[in-house]
Amino acid sequence: MKDKRILTLFLTIFIDLLGFGIIIPILPVVTKKMALQSGLHLDADVAVGLTMGVFSLMQFIFSPIWGSLSDKIGRRPIILGSILATAVGYIMLGNSSTFIVLFLARLVAGIGSANISAAQAYIADITPPQDRAKRMGLIGAAFGLGFVFGPPIGGALFAAGGLQWVGFATAALCVLNFIMAWFTLPESLTERNTERRSFISSFTGLRHVWKEEILGELFIINVIYIAAFSMMQVNASVLWSEHYHLTEKQVGYMFGFIGVCSAVVQGGLIGTIQRVVGLQRMLLLGCPIVAVGLSIIPLPSQNWFVPVQICAVICLAIGNGMLMPAINSLVSANTPAHDQGKTLGLLQSTGSLARSVGPVVSGFLYSMGFMFPYLSAGLLMILTLFLAIKLTRKLAVNIGQ
Repeated sequence: MKDKRILTLFLTIFIDLLGFGIIIPILPVVTKKMALQSGLHLDADVAVGLTMGVFSLMQFIFSPIWGSLSDKIGRRPIILGSILATAVGYIMLGNSSTFIVLFLARLVAGIGSANISAAQAYIADITPPQDRAKRMGLIGAAFGLGFVFGPPIGGALFAAGGLQWVGFATAALCVLNFIMAWFTLPESLTERNTERRSFISSFTGLRHVWKEEILGELFIINVIYIAAFSMMQVNASVLWSEHYHLTEKQVGYMFGFIGVCSAVVQGGLIGTIQRVVGLQRMLLLGCPIVAVGLSIIPLPSQNWFVPVQICAVICLAIGNGMLMPAINSLVSANTPAHDQGKTLGLLQSTGSLARSVGPVVSGFLYSMGFMFPYLSAGLLMILTLFLAIKLTRKLAVNIGQ
């Protein structure tokens, strides 16, 4: 990674995802405690879902907005401003003593962390077409590494100094990232877009993609899959804390283990799996494997916790390792060359929407019974299996099989 600009962009996305990973093992538990103490007429489990979901909702809303603004005023001011907004969000998190402040902290951090579209545009500006896929892949690597290292770091920081250490340490990383970006990221945009656009125009592509026969079905599968997986993410730390008595540090290790297993599958095994079974079978096999992994998480007794959770994590790693590249590759294969960036960006945006809806639904379900989010998520994955079966039949007809 000789180009300092690429290194800086990699670190920007990595810190965004590291910040998200850091709070996964601790935020649901802390939010529930603050919600119970707040005096608000709001169920504590619902409050957890809302607080976890608002981060991704802000990413869904602001990712296309930051991307459009970067076309108008340049990439550099958007990237620098979003890094500062993220830092402010984590400073607020470190100072949170009430549920309202905690909720606003996640809202602000979500707005700042929606800068991936501007980062992708910067990479496209400075990279020849034949090298873009490789450099865009660095963003995927930053996502994976953030989720691997974030939860264990978050658990350790919380054990050492509570929520203050978590918030201030992450804010310090953002400040260092800002300093690095200030000195290494010159403006990359040579021709600005002067067309006037409304707020709604940033989302116009979403209206059309659902109408496409193949793409629309892939988008629906992706939304349901990500929503189901996020239902597990938001409540697993509460479940493991309340029913299996894990500490925040131990919960961090659990999520870190999920990240490591996913990285191993996607980095070392998925190429072989794709050559053996092909993309369509990866889609078909991934759905029931994820369904099993999600459904068994709340089932074991205390004595069987470790082996069942290991089995669940392995299922989730293998299933995710199959589904994510299969969906992305099939979307790309069914998109014209001149619409690749736009369509994949929309796929990412709808994924953020799913990650905002999943936690809210999970919070409502958990308030009714601790098993409900996981069993419901498993049922959603069975639904995606039926949708995938229907889709692959159409794909087979289209390619003349």
